[in-house]
Amino acid sequence: MNSVLQELKINIPAICTEIETLIRTTMKELGKDGAVVGLSGGLDSAVTATLTVKSLGAERVQLFNLPEKDSKPIHKKHANELAKHLGVKLKTKKITALVKAAKGYRLLPIGFIPSRRLRCFIVRKSKSKILSEEEEENLLAGRLQPEAKSWIAKGNAYAVTKHRMRMVILYQYAEINNLMVVGAANKTEWLTGTFSKWGVDHCADVMPLIHIYRSQLELIAEYLEVPKFIREKYADPDVMPGIDNKGELLGGFSIVDQILVASDNGFTTAELYDSYGKKNVEQVLTLKKLSKQMRESPYQIK
Repeated sequence: MNSVLQELKINIPAICTEIETLIRTTMKELGKDGAVVGLSGGLDSAVTATLTVKSLGAERVQLFNLPEKDSKPIHKKHANELAKHLGVKLKTKKITALVKAAKGYRLLPIGFIPSRRLRCFIVRKSKSKILSEEEEENLLAGRLQPEAKSWIAKGNAYAVTKHRMRMVILYQYAEINNLMVVGAANKTEWLTGTFSKWGVDHCADVMPLIHIYRSQLELIAEYLEVPKFIREKYADPDVMPGIDNKGELLGGFSIVDQILVASDNGFTTAELYDSYGKKNVEQVLTLKKLSKQMRESPYQIK
């Protein structure tokens, strides 16, 4: 599998220059005055914000942090610290009231519990009682094709409602101020469907990292000197109590990225099993297959 590892190697300075050019060119083509970026406090949005500021200058960039009642305070803190590091003002707007208005918190029985820590504790303790062992083990695949009105379906709706509200806020601000929305999705989550369809991690005017695998993004973040406190923490989706590490759910970004590259380069299933293990390979390929509709829709007559 040396060829796979070789393909994952990238010329980081060249890629960063290419991305900065894309952002700058897109802004001009769209006739916008600048850009708005949703800053979660995580790695993807930190790299996106850094490259956007390098491309356009701090004065043309507006950063937004949009927490709600399930959000962990540490991510808001990191978003603030990164904004200061970049020399950009950060707007913070709680979206709890919006999610409530959409009845998003009613989708799970934990919605009425006021404490975030208690909600997290209850989800961890009750997950095995609500879900079968197979459902819990295949949670990511299950959310892409759930049984109607099941706990997995409701949990998915609970999570993605928040990202869709964030999308609305960013676009409303962008349209009022003639800005473009810069998205932060990477290739790993794009191919595995671990993003929110029509959410803040899907809808954007430009997606500068969509061709970059998550394991590559970690190297780019180091090159850009994204603060260590962001680079070294878990990939936390921060939308669902008890779901704290997207990388762990996938089985590790490095392995997932290698499987994705190898499968795209003609390696047989047997070769993939030998190198990465049957369980890992089947999960990644299943996620890629089930999430195809997320990348292709809306469907139309051609």
